[in-house]
Amino acid sequence: MTLRAFLFFALGTASLALAEADMFKPSPAQQVELGKRAADDLRKREKVLPSSDPRVRLVRRIGQKLVKTFKDDKPWQFSFDVIESKQVNAFALPGGPTFIYTGLLDKLKSEDELAGIMGHELTHVRKEHWAYAYRDSQEHQLGLTVLLMVFRANSNVANIASISNDLIFNLPFSRKHESEADTGGLHMMIDAKYNPQGMVDAFQLLANLAGKGAPPEFLSDHPSDTRRIKAMQSQIDGMKQSFPPSTPLRLDRAGYSAVLTPLWIR
Repeated sequence: MTLRAFLFFALGTASLALAEADMFKPSPAQQVELGKRAADDLRKREKVLPSSDPRVRLVRRIGQKLVKTFKDDKPWQFSFDVIESKQVNAFALPGGPTFIYTGLLDKLKSEDELAGIMGHELTHVRKEHWAYAYRDSQEHQLGLTVLLMVFRANSNVANIASISNDLIFNLPFSRKHESEADTGGLHMMIDAKYNPQGMVDAFQLLANLAGKGAPPEFLSDHPSDTRRIKAMQSQIDGMKQSFPPSTPLRLDRAGYSAVLTPLWIR
């Protein structure tokens, strides 16, 4: 076999092994470790509300209802916290730590809207979107030499010690991942007995806020457009089924909640 033929053979063989190995993708256990580290850092820098705050109890109650619908056996460790801030934002870190900002809570009108946003975020965790985005970024930046693929294709070379917290917070998701999170969030809401229309309403609210000036921080990581909102609505309409009424939500600045007259949405 000539050297050229060997290289082509090695390249093809290693590429197949690489596709199976996901050598740059952090494992679920590594994702949990990274998420915990970043969450600990965030708690030192931001004003995280205590467990006794009604807003925290609300977010954790909804979060637990969503988590109870899961049937997978991945080692995710979900936690739910609220940050006192005017930012209109929410996100979930790799492995499960989830944060909701009071600036977002102040804008929402129903528990279903909050459940939709949280379901979207939890789907990012369950589908390992951050880990796949990290893998893709590493393959793009570093490239893959023939020798690396031949001799290390079956190894996981993700070095989590070298991954900065900034990268954990700021690595963007692909359009495909966002669409997958939309669909996963809708079905998660339905399984948890929420009205999925709340998710459409939440994203429409965020899109309306973006149209009035600087977009909410949430949209900087989760680009929202008319097509995505229409796609969500189309999925709901296609289900041709009735859903529970939405649960209205009002949180004042002191954190106290009040249940309003039931609001029905399709």
